[in-house]
Amino acid sequence: MKLHTARWFLAPVRQLRTRRLMARHGPTLSYDTAWALITLHSAPDETTLVRAWARENPGAAPGIHYDHWHTLSQAEQQRRLRWLRRHGHSPIQLLQPDADLIHSTGLHVLDWGRPPIPADQHHATPPPGHKPANSPKRIR
Repeated sequence: MKLHTARWFLAPVRQLRTRRLMARHGPTLSYDTAWALITLHSAPDETTLVRAWARENPGAAPGIHYDHWHTLSQAEQQRRLRWLRRHGHSPIQLLQPDADLIHSTGLHVLDWGRPPIPADQHHATPPPGHKPANSPKRIR
């Protein structure tokens, strides 16, 4: 099968993954950025396409940036806490994006900032060599 034909057949799958990422992440993730992240994740050979798109659509400073928890509505904070309890990482972090690649393509990605740490956990530090129980899983 030719590459052009394969891309045409896979376009609906990429659209579905883009829409899912947007729904999971919330209203701060634009379609274009979600599409670029899914493209980099599922088809790394199309990095030049993403890079060209980012040059044509310059936005804020490239790289992965984080929003501020205290500026979110109570409903959004609760939604994100439920997600984090279940998955351990934001939807974008589950894609395991390469920060250097994101920066080099010129993408501006606004990911979830960290929720405030409860007062009783401020001094709790994991033992040396401790790995988090919820390592990032791939989104399909």
